Amino acid sequence: MKSQSHSAIDALSPRGFRLHRVELLNWGTFHEKIFSIQPNGDSALLIGQNGSGKSTIVDALLTLLVRPGVRNFNVAAGAKKRERDEKSYLLGAYDRGGDEDSLSGRTKYLRPKGDHYTVILATFCNLEIDESFTVAQLLYLSSDQTAQKIYCFAGGERSIQSDFRALKSADELLKTLKSRGFKATKTFQEYEGWLTKATRTKAKAMEVFNQTVAVKDIQKLNDFIRNHMLEAHDWGEKVDRLLSHFNQLSTAHDSLVKVRQQRDYLEPIGKFGQEYATEVQSLEQVTRLKNAAGLYFAQRTIDLFTPHIEAEKIEHAAVANRRRHVATEIDEQDDSRRSLQNQIEQAGGDRLKEIPRLIDVQRERAESKRQRSRSYEEALQALNLELPISEEEFKACRSELTDLQATIETGKDRILLQRDDAVVEVRSLSGRLRELRGELAELSSRRENLPGWCVSLRHDMCQGLGFPVRDLPFAAELIQVHPDERDWESSIEKVLRGFALSLLVPQRYYVPVTNYVEQTRLAVGGRGQRLVYLRVGEQKSSPSSNASPHSLLQKLDYRDGHPLLPWLKAELVKRFDYACCDTIKEFRVAKGLAMTANRHVKSGSMRHDKDDRDHILNPRNFVLGWDNREKKRRLAEEIEQLANDEAELSAALQSIDEQLAGWQRKQQAVEKALEIPFFERIDFESHEDEIQRLEAERRAIESKSSAIQTLKARLDEVVETIDELKLERDQLIGDERELQNSITSAKKQVDKAERQLKDGRRDGRLEEHRKSFEELDLQLADPPMTAESLWERSRQWRDETDGQIADLNERIEPIRNNLTDAMSRFLRVCPERAGDLRATPDYVDDFLQLRSRILEDDLPRFEQRFKERLNRKVIEEIGLFRSSLQQERREIENKIELLNRSLWKLDYRPGMHIRLEPRPIHDAEINDFRIRLDECVEGSFDDSPEANEARFLRIKDLILKLRDDDSRRWRDKVTDVRRWFDFVAAVVEEETSKIVSEYRDSSGQSGGEKSKLAFTILVAAIAYQYDLDPEDPAQDRFRFVVVDEMFSKVDDQYAEYALELFRQFGLQLLIVAPLDAKARVTQAYVGCYLHVVKQEHHSAIYEMTAAEFEQIAEDEISAKPQRRAKVR
Repeated sequence: MKSQSHSAIDALSPRGFRLHRVELLNWGTFHEKIFSIQPNGDSALLIGQNGSGKSTIVDALLTLLVRPGVRNFNVAAGAKKRERDEKSYLLGAYDRGGDEDSLSGRTKYLRPKGDHYTVILATFCNLEIDESFTVAQLLYLSSDQTAQKIYCFAGGERSIQSDFRALKSADELLKTLKSRGFKATKTFQEYEGWLTKATRTKAKAMEVFNQTVAVKDIQKLNDFIRNHMLEAHDWGEKVDRLLSHFNQLSTAHDSLVKVRQQRDYLEPIGKFGQEYATEVQSLEQVTRLKNAAGLYFAQRTIDLFTPHIEAEKIEHAAVANRRRHVATEIDEQDDSRRSLQNQIEQAGGDRLKEIPRLIDVQRERAESKRQRSRSYEEALQALNLELPISEEEFKACRSELTDLQATIETGKDRILLQRDDAVVEVRSLSGRLRELRGELAELSSRRENLPGWCVSLRHDMCQGLGFPVRDLPFAAELIQVHPDERDWESSIEKVLRGFALSLLVPQRYYVPVTNYVEQTRLAVGGRGQRLVYLRVGEQKSSPSSNASPHSLLQKLDYRDGHPLLPWLKAELVKRFDYACCDTIKEFRVAKGLAMTANRHVKSGSMRHDKDDRDHILNPRNFVLGWDNREKKRRLAEEIEQLANDEAELSAALQSIDEQLAGWQRKQQAVEKALEIPFFERIDFESHEDEIQRLEAERRAIESKSSAIQTLKARLDEVVETIDELKLERDQLIGDERELQNSITSAKKQVDKAERQLKDGRRDGRLEEHRKSFEELDLQLADPPMTAESLWERSRQWRDETDGQIADLNERIEPIRNNLTDAMSRFLRVCPERAGDLRATPDYVDDFLQLRSRILEDDLPRFEQRFKERLNRKVIEEIGLFRSSLQQERREIENKIELLNRSLWKLDYRPGMHIRLEPRPIHDAEINDFRIRLDECVEGSFDDSPEANEARFLRIKDLILKLRDDDSRRWRDKVTDVRRWFDFVAAVVEEETSKIVSEYRDSSGQSGGEKSKLAFTILVAAIAYQYDLDPEDPAQDRFRFVVVDEMFSKVDDQYAEYALELFRQFGLQLLIVAPLDAKARVTQAYVGCYLHVVKQEHHSAIYEMTAAEFEQIAEDEISAKPQRRAKVR
């Protein structure tokens, strides 16, 4: 049938881009042929029975205009989300997923092989500005049976028949379509850009177009606005990212809690461990001293008793001499007594003759002792001692001489040790000077920095083989440290030394060199040497300079012009590209080879070494470089310094020799003084007294007449002297016996002590315990020990020491128990440590090291990681999530405001319009969520551990609920910002802006009022997205809308109200309706009638006149369908 004239459409001329034609090929149940509808810019009514294919046409338009993932296929029929998709339409599903009447059974297809193309096409025209464009999509199955699409766009009118014929290889579809004037792509995003530009619509326009298809009425205002007017935002990705960051934070927190727990459990171990270590150290020290005491007192026995024995021997000899002298004097006095008795008997004449002889004897003895006294006095004067004038003073002086002898011996030994050290050092310096002067002389004969043996080995080799020395360089001769990098010189020398002292052998010399090395003993000066040489194969070109600015290679200079230099540089790049790290932190994090300026070298992730040996640090031993002037300068400076040191040492040695001579003079004086064993040997005054007495006796005899009286008096004196001498003799015999016993006893003690020391020396105890002798000396220094007090002092010290050990053991026991209990508690809480630790005091150092590592490394590191992940990751992510929610809240408010601008233009009632008000919802779950979200980011500037912990617990509480599958309903609800609002539709009086009434979720409204409200808000949303203004109609706006069964349950007056709203904004409608009487209400607003029918699973489209529509509607109502239309 021909279409009738469209007298029913509104008088306004059609404006904007309107649908003129739709074409389908192999789309759903529209099979094999090209089907088309041509509204030509008019609103159209599309009718048909359920399951006939109406929604298939609607879904084709949705596919052409709406982004995948947003479009709603077959919503009017209540289809489930996955019942229909592009593949089912491509294959022509007509059962279950394809047949709208079928709810069961296996899916059947009109085109099951999928070896065809499906094309859907729509053309939109703007007659006012004479512009048009065509959108099309070509669908086909790929080899993996997935639906593939090519999106097409072209200016002007196109058709399937003329533009999509004779398509062959799928691989060339894009190329073919582009060659036919289409813009073609496989991405909807690019295609959508073309469409948006052509329709001049806003970004969400096609989404509103998609929502409009499904709108019937408003059961609940909130749901209608949320689901149809506002876009649902999927927060899944942000929540998942937040959960992922929280998982990392939770792991960091668990690690931090674990470390803090370990720290807390290690605290008592640290406390008790320190106490235990202190007490045990004291016990070990006391025990060590006790163990050393035996050998110490043995040594002190020898030290004290050896001079004591010598002194007693001297005293014993003196006593024996004195005893013999007294015996001699007794004999002499007996002789005098007998002589006097005889003289008395002879009356005194012979006595005068005897006295001169006796005087001569006494004078001779006095002279002998005087000379001995002078020598003794000289010795004492050398020692700053006074000459004794009595037996008591002599004994005191002798005792002082004995002590002084020990002091002099100690001083002399000390100065001898100093002299020995000085002599050794002078000899060492002299030898070092000879060596350095020889080295300087040797370096002056050449230019290299190489050691002399390297030069000699190469010289002998080149001389033996007849090769030029220049052709066999050592690597050291071709590289040197840049002058500005001297701070790194010792480190670079250490790293490169092995390579630097390698002889470089070009390929042409390799065979003769290997023969020479094999057959020749490598020696210099008779001493064998080690030679490393490198075979230099085909020379490499210099590598590209891609080394880091901090690389060792950047700190080197090279000897230009040598043919082996390219190979050398390549080898350095390959083997020695060390990162030079200025800090130990850089060194730790460096990957691969790394070094510091302090010779700290890392050769990978495991091996590290540091070399601070003196010869490594000494620039004299550096080998890099081809000019030894700097090395010679350093050698000359070192020689000068050593020469100065040698002169100073020689002067010091001379001073030591002078001190030693002084000690030797004192020693000789002491020895000379000690040669006099007793006072009688120097007592010349007693003989002078005897001479005077004899002189007096002679004078008395000569002057007195009675000689007998004189002789008797003299005899009494002699007898008294004999008695005194006998008493002295007896005392001396007793003293001699006691001294001998003392000497014998002391010798036994010394012998015993020497055996102890010998045993200790043999089994090593003496060497071990000698370290404690000085400490024992300090403890026993006051009062000083003597041979007499040694045994009592040793007993007293041992008793005190035993008491100390007992006290320490008593104090240690409870500390040990507390320590092991604390260790056991730690290992129960941290069983993973049980492999390395045991709950015994033997492991206290390991526990303390672990504690130090936790306090100094683990705890700060885990706290820092926790803070970073809390503040920089989770709180930042929560903040972004919160900001995104707030941003969406503002966008919703802005969108509602824009909708209100459109609603203002629509009369809801005379003089009134609708205004949407997004009011905060009073929902406990949503408000609680928002409060908790705010609390998670509040106080983020407080970085204390307590604040961080509190924030973490708040975040954890929120995150766990977001993550809980059982809380999915809650999560979806509180993160749906649309639910944060309670939308109210207010009827506002235009003149006064007074709210006349409010609609909340259509409560208390009739079905018609609900629909009227829905239509009003829907048309406002479309106007906003299409950028339409009924008072200022633009010519270039998109005007097409599809409504599917919108008026099926609405009273005619409200349907007419909605249609009038669409007309007011100049919108072109495609009204999809079932075949019933309700479709008649649209007649005044449409200019095209379309009828879809289905026979044997094939759908077809018919165009009708208004009269034919009336007849068909009557037939359907009376259940007598009589179709008289022809297929287009």
